[in-house]
Amino acid sequence: MRVTPQLEQQMPSDPPPGPPSPEPASTRSDGSYRPFRDPQVILLVLIVLGTFAVMAGGLGTGPPFGDDNESSGPVFPVFDYDGEERPEAEALSLTANRTTIDPGQAVTFSVRAKDKPVANVTLSGGDRSEKTDRNGTAVLTFAEPGRYQVVLAPTTGEDTSTERVTVTVRRYEVDLAAATSPAKPVTGQPVTVELTRADTGAAIAGTVVAGGQTVQTGADGRANVTFETAGSHTVTVRAPKTGQERFVPAETTVQVQRRVVNLDLGLGTSDPQVDEQVPVRVSRADTGAPVNATVTVGNVTTTTGTDGQTNVSLSTAGEYTVSAAASQTAAVRFRNTTTGMTVKRQVVDLELAVDRTSIQAGERVTFALRRADTGERVAGTVDLYGTPYLTTDEGRLRVAFQTPGTVTAVGNTSQTPRTRFVPASRDLTILGPDWTVTALDAPGSVQRNDSVTVTARVANEGNTGATEQVTYRVGDETLATTTVSLDPGESTAVRLTVDAVDLPAGEYTQSVVVDDASVDATLTVTGNQTEAT
Repeated sequence: MRVTPQLEQQMPSDPPPGPPSPEPASTRSDGSYRPFRDPQVILLVLIVLGTFAVMAGGLGTGPPFGDDNESSGPVFPVFDYDGEERPEAEALSLTANRTTIDPGQAVTFSVRAKDKPVANVTLSGGDRSEKTDRNGTAVLTFAEPGRYQVVLAPTTGEDTSTERVTVTVRRYEVDLAAATSPAKPVTGQPVTVELTRADTGAAIAGTVVAGGQTVQTGADGRANVTFETAGSHTVTVRAPKTGQERFVPAETTVQVQRRVVNLDLGLGTSDPQVDEQVPVRVSRADTGAPVNATVTVGNVTTTTGTDGQTNVSLSTAGEYTVSAAASQTAAVRFRNTTTGMTVKRQVVDLELAVDRTSIQAGERVTFALRRADTGERVAGTVDLYGTPYLTTDEGRLRVAFQTPGTVTAVGNTSQTPRTRFVPASRDLTILGPDWTVTALDAPGSVQRNDSVTVTARVANEGNTGATEQVTYRVGDETLATTTVSLDPGESTAVRLTVDAVDLPAGEYTQSVVVDDASVDATLTVTGNQTEAT
């Protein structure tokens, strides 16, 4: 504030004339006025200067200024005299050594006016206040988290300061910890995540983020999550902040293995024939869902479609193992499976052809053995009277039949890796008599030149009537003969007599023979008495 002294001017008067008055000290010799010699002016100037000094130093109980060691600084409020009648309030600055702290920490504030500390200034922040000391500083401690506006508290109506500092009190940071079990989970298996405080180990409720899921834990800090794909998965745990604490999220890694799933292998038939198409279906044992798999049978490998189905066939008969395998997915590893299959040979009928089915005894028959399905001739055997006769490579056989009657010829061949053949048979009729000789009644010994009579039963077991010669033989000699005529199925007793057995003494075989049939006995020929003398 600037003060300009105001001086009174002398006004003219009408005193009575008299001797002139002596000149005052403030008047020059020429009669002009000199203000700096006027005592009144000097007094006014001194008053103004003293007031200015007091106002510039500040009003209050403290000294106007001081150094850093002895003075407490200017006392608030501070005014700046700029020559005006009323001084302006000095601008104050408010600074802090830090503006972000943890609960319980202190902040040192500094109040200055033109780089000079200002004492006795009240700082207010939240529900606390503090006055600056002689160095213009004040310390405020903040116990609770939050944001606080620290301002200069006005002390007079002259204070128009708007200086303020925002202090942020952070919540206590508490690290979280996460633990998982089991140690080696598989896909689809529940994994328990336990959320705890890292400082105390106490359980805390929060959220678990894993495998694309966000799950809220219980009050015990536990939550279950599942993973649909194998591999390394990150589990993140979080907890909501409280009035005092802020929790730092934690992460842990879970190595998830593929779940092992058995395969089911189904066959449309378990005992197909060679070349028969066998439906095969592969599915999951746990859900029954079809699986795209590889199916191997013997040296045959095929793959199923998305429906899990395919067909297999084998060209040779035998016992086979059918196996199914499937590639692992992101979630599942399939366990191979097997089953057994018996492939049977194709059943093929044989045909046995003959050039004729009725012949006379002694005639020949030609056989031809072949496949009934293709007509192809095959090498094999033709069984006659229980005896197998080999055919040629072309399946041909030619046989003469001597014995009248009915005979069944059976044609057969060995099975192959692919085919089992069904034998074929044909009935043949051999026409002619079939002679038999039985019931021989003959002496066991005879003297030389004595007579011998023998009997035997001759039968015609053939299918035609015939006349045949009956012969009695001793050794290689034919001693008697006769003729018989018999219809089919007839028999008769034949009597043969030898008048003299003219054979040297000895032991012989005597036989009654009809065609190829005979009956035998032993005959001893001894010498007679005449020969003995």
